[in-house]
Amino acid sequence: MTAARMERVSIIITIVASVTFGLIGVVISLASSSGAVFLDGLFSLIFAMVGLLTLYVSGLVQRPRDDQYPFGYATFEPMLNLFKGVLIALALVFAVWSAVTSLAGGGVEVAALGGIIYAVIAVVGGGLMALALHFLAKRSRSPIVEVDARNAIVDTMISGAVGVAFVITLLLQNSRWSAAARYADPVIMLAIVAIAAPQPIKTIRANWRQLLGRAPDEAVQERVATLVEQVLTAVPHYETYLRLTEIGRYLYIHLYVIVPEHTERPIDTPLHDEIRRRIYDALSAEFPHLALDVGFTMDEQWALHSMPSPEQHPPAADPVTAAAE
Repeated sequence: MTAARMERVSIIITIVASVTFGLIGVVISLASSSGAVFLDGLFSLIFAMVGLLTLYVSGLVQRPRDDQYPFGYATFEPMLNLFKGVLIALALVFAVWSAVTSLAGGGVEVAALGGIIYAVIAVVGGGLMALALHFLAKRSRSPIVEVDARNAIVDTMISGAVGVAFVITLLLQNSRWSAAARYADPVIMLAIVAIAAPQPIKTIRANWRQLLGRAPDEAVQERVATLVEQVLTAVPHYETYLRLTEIGRYLYIHLYVIVPEHTERPIDTPLHDEIRRRIYDALSAEFPHLALDVGFTMDEQWALHSMPSPEQHPPAADPVTAAAE
């Protein structure tokens, strides 16, 4: 199965499972009057709705570049993941407001057994889905599937917390502290928020950095630099300028190699292509979604000014052009 096919299958699994868990959660929440169960079901329905958009974006980022998008559609991937993170964060804000309102109003009486039944279904089903998505994410190397796999793990943890909390609620309801059981559901909702909050924050931060064009993690930068230098060991040069940015699944690499003016073998076009192919082969073995641009020059100024910088002066005028003027 190809990586694109695995990605599509994983998204369909997420949609089907999320709709199932979401509907079960909403039905049981109405029967048990539990806001915590409703919140957990709401998360699942959110994942399902976003999954439909994910299915479209997954196909979109596979398209080749065109006149409207000369660098391809990779930017849509972090935009989608950012949207997912913001949507979940908004649901958490709503949950906090609902829980605080319930606590201020004296709590709510819930049927704890219904919450326990839902939690068992959600933990078993969510755990199986998380394992399947983790396997597919590892095989496909898809950032979209990786986010869905992490969300599935968080959702399963939330369901487990709901189950434990409702067991405690059931014990309270049948004890001399039964009055305190009314406050269990909003407290459980706040606990869910505390467990789930780090994941959307992490997703928002990572994908916002990508949309801003920030460099990838230092470990990625160091690994790329090492692989490039290994290839260039046999190439006469005295400096390299390496720029990296990561957008979704794609790693964009802009490399300038500064070569001496006098070399035994000049870097002509065939040799340039040969070196670039070796660099690409070395990098793509570890970074399969790769966009590589390699340039050779004897004038370091062209490497320095390939991106704008107010601290540097522009390269000297071309003497041929200057003479013509």
